[in-house]
Amino acid sequence: MKKLLLISNSASQGQPYLGYAAEEIGRFLGPVAQDVLFVPYAAITYSWDEYVAKVNNALGGVGVNVTGLHTYDKPLQAIASAKAIMVGGGNTWALLKQLQDMGAMKLIRERVLEDGIPYVGWSA
Repeated sequence: MKKLLLISNSASQGQPYLGYAAEEIGRFLGPVAQDVLFVPYAAITYSWDEYVAKVNNALGGVGVNVTGLHTYDKPLQAIASAKAIMVGGGNTWALLKQLQDMGAMKLIRERVLEDGIPYVGWSA
């Protein structure tokens, strides 16, 4: 079973970052909301650490906690054991380049489409 939540953007006029989608993201992730692997590689105007902090700030109120993939010594093992994967938007080329260079594209696809772990993504 596929569990995908695909969001067109992260901000709407007059809303805080991920504000319009935060409650739905929390509901969608349910019991795994506190243990989400976040892929920050599309960040444009801030560092990967800043991106993780921004997402945690936006989603903390609905019980979601993300950890950046970039913080793991063995990122492929982190993907292999993830309970949920969230991919942030931004620069699609930078995101795909980083994931391809680390050999993560196929593994993410398998975890989401074959293993059925929840996937949340926006924009990129």
